[in-house]
Amino acid sequence: MKNNFFKSDSRFLLLSIFTVSVFPYNYPLTEVSSIIQNSLWIFLIAPIYYFYKFSFSGVSRKKLKYCGSLALLFSLILKVGRELIVYSKLSYSISSILKNLIVVLGISILICSVLIFLLNLSTFDKIKNSTNKVHGFRFFFFFFLIVWMPMLFIFWPGIFSYDVPMQMSELVNNDVSTHHPIIHTLLINIVIVIGKIFGNYNLGGLIYTLIQMLICIGINAYICSRLSHYKLSRIFYYLLVGYYLFFPLNMIFSIVATKDVLFSTFFFLLIFKLCEYYVFEKNLLSRNKAIELILIIVLVGLFRNNAIYALLGTLPFILFMKKRKKRNNLLFVFILGIFFTLVSNQAFVAITSARPGMQGQMYSVPLQQLARSYINNPDSFSKKEKEELFSYVPEVNLRNYNPRISDYVKGSFTLKHKGNTSIKFLKLWARIGRKNKSNYLDAFLMLTQGYWDPNLQFPDKFYKQPIVELKTYNTVLSKGFYEDSKLPNIRKKIIDRFYTENSYKKIPLFSLLFSSGFVIWILLVTCLYSIYNDLRDFYFIFVFLILYYGTLLLGPVTLVRYVYPYMLVWPILTVFVIIKANEKNIISLTK
Repeated sequence: MKNNFFKSDSRFLLLSIFTVSVFPYNYPLTEVSSIIQNSLWIFLIAPIYYFYKFSFSGVSRKKLKYCGSLALLFSLILKVGRELIVYSKLSYSISSILKNLIVVLGISILICSVLIFLLNLSTFDKIKNSTNKVHGFRFFFFFFLIVWMPMLFIFWPGIFSYDVPMQMSELVNNDVSTHHPIIHTLLINIVIVIGKIFGNYNLGGLIYTLIQMLICIGINAYICSRLSHYKLSRIFYYLLVGYYLFFPLNMIFSIVATKDVLFSTFFFLLIFKLCEYYVFEKNLLSRNKAIELILIIVLVGLFRNNAIYALLGTLPFILFMKKRKKRNNLLFVFILGIFFTLVSNQAFVAITSARPGMQGQMYSVPLQQLARSYINNPDSFSKKEKEELFSYVPEVNLRNYNPRISDYVKGSFTLKHKGNTSIKFLKLWARIGRKNKSNYLDAFLMLTQGYWDPNLQFPDKFYKQPIVELKTYNTVLSKGFYEDSKLPNIRKKIIDRFYTENSYKKIPLFSLLFSSGFVIWILLVTCLYSIYNDLRDFYFIFVFLILYYGTLLLGPVTLVRYVYPYMLVWPILTVFVIIKANEKNIISLTK
């Protein structure tokens, strides 16, 4: 059904003027009020007018409803994100809320027109330029090896940053904890074992890096080779291969010895296999394929516990799948995969006598909210409530509150003091929250902003760490384990690009690929596009992705390495959804 609102040219003109008048107030700058700066926006009225006329003319109500809803959400996110970047908090006065809602409405019209334009582009009568030449696994494996291997020589014998020094310390002191995936800690032990046998810890580091790198190359090569079998535009196909081959984070992360790299790679393989087996294949899974999928689930779960929580949360949604045989098959695979993951993880705990991890990890968000409330509104705490809070977290840690990372607060959190329990802590959190609603909301938004705001990229004024840490940290192995770049000048230039110059931020459009928030936006658009086209086979995959994303929002900090699974997944998932949507449109046109 067509929408009658977009018939008058005068309405297009009014909408264009309205959008341009509010646009400066959503721009991520601290000063947008000068006459010269604002007057420049007038020249945008004409192009926006014609773009609105092109996009909105003849638009259906269904298309307008989906695009409009998404546009309102995105516009709200951009406005809230700008306020946080500029002021580090939101304004809750009635006048500010009304002003911001007007800005959100104006920007949402522009975003809606862009989404409608993209939606019209993605729908066509037939799939053109389908790839015919099938490239094998070996071809891609050696291709990836040639492209990525120079990065290893630059950062020889690999990059051992983030949590690796802590894991090495646990191994040396025979004090393994569940704070880190035990399977990854045991893999890190390769560095120590090989180092002791051959008297060269760098050799151990190199062997670990090569193992991780070859796993990453193997899975990327396998998926790229499989993609050549699908009816995919050559342009799309080469863009996909180019992204996986040459995107800087893919090359760098392959030699960074953090647990997130192998997890992300196995996560990538899992999503690809779920699409391949449950969306594109018509036949039920064979025994071998079911075993293969269960093994992948186990690997994903062993490297990140949150993935198991997300898989468990996905099970109820699978029950609503209409295809009974496919539903039962998927439930069987998921349940067995989860079961073997839990059993394997407990076996690792028993073998290593691993102690429980950091107690404050799961309370990252509540602790940030309490710390912000204590600093901004100390009078809202009674003397008894302060004493109770200090029994969980020392006052000095609360005063070290950083809105972007909870480590300074959660590091000393404990339940070991007499009378301390999780339930009592959460009751205290709830009582303080009733008196600090705005502080609680601001604390949550500031902590998680990197996960939903494409305008925020680290480092920023609160969190100074680069987008990826390229320097090996000092470890308990001391001088026996060190950086030994074979191309030190190139290494220095790359580090300068990421640490001081932030060159990736200066490239229009390309810089968005480094933004965690932008990647999440793309997946959200893809999810709603699958709903728009009633592609129900994808729903359980998006439920899983959303639930895992929810676990990230409850985490201690926003880091690109935590979102790296989505950076690997979004290109193939977006293309797969477009392929199925086009196939469905072709079928409907031939009826």
